[in-house]
Order: sequence, then structure tokens, then C-alpha cells
Amino acid sequence: MKKYQLLSVLILLLSLPLLASGGEAAKKSSTLTKEIIEANYLAGLSSDNCGLRNSCAYFLGEMKSEKAVIPLMKMLRTNDNVCARLVAALALIKIGDERGVYLVKRTGELDDDQRLARMCEQFYKAYQFEKSDSPGNQEFRIAAN
Repeated sequence: MKKYQLLSVLILLLSLPLLASGGEAAKKSSTLTKEIIEANYLAGLSSDNCGLRNSCAYFLGEMKSEKAVIPLMKMLRTNDNVCARLVAALALIKIGDERGVYLVKRTGELDDDQRLARMCEQFYKAYQFEKSDSPGNQEFRIAAN
């Protein structure tokens, strides 16, 4: 019995350094996982499946992926599906990159599709409201939280 106790204590002592470094491994793993997820979403933007393409665009906006700005701008400019263009506009606003925000603003002003133009205007106005530092806006943010 003492032999088993001694063996278990020895295993525990040998595994302590591994357990202590587990936090660093978890941080590296989460960073690596985020990069992999972002790469998969970027690959999904070029899919033939409209639902996959829209979902990837939405989640890239949620992630605030700077790498997605150019592909999302292309999606907003050239896609035939209005819903896909709306999702791309929303994602660009969520990311907040100046190039994407400007394209959304111009799409709201110049696009032939009235629904898309109206929604892009609304996205841009919401972006401006969020970025403004007026006292009323700060009170609204505090009340919302």
C-alpha cells in the first residue's frame, strides 16, 4: 500500500510543473483558435452558399476583423443578393474601419436599390451616433448599461 501512495505522490510532484504552465498554453491556444476561426470565416466569404457567406460576414463583423474589410467591401459593391450586401454593410459598420464606413455611407447615398440605400443610411447614422461625444449620447449610453 505504501508503494502505491509513494508512486501517486511522485506522479503528483512530477505533474505540478505541467499544471502550472497550463495557463500559458491556454492563452496560446485561444489566440491560435481565434486566428483559425477568422481564417475560416474569411474563406467562407468566397463560398457559393449564400447562407454561409452571410453568416461568415456577420461573424467577421462581430469579431471586428480588420482582415475582413476589403473582402466585405467587395461583397457590398459586387454581390447580386441584396441581403448579402446588407449583411456586409452591417459588418463593415461593426468593424469601424474608415474605408468600410465610407463605403457604407456612399452606398446609402448612391445605390439604386432603395431598401439597401435606406438601411445603409441608418447604419451610418447609428455609427455616427455611437461615435459622437454629445452629453445626451453619454447619458443614453449610461442608461442603456
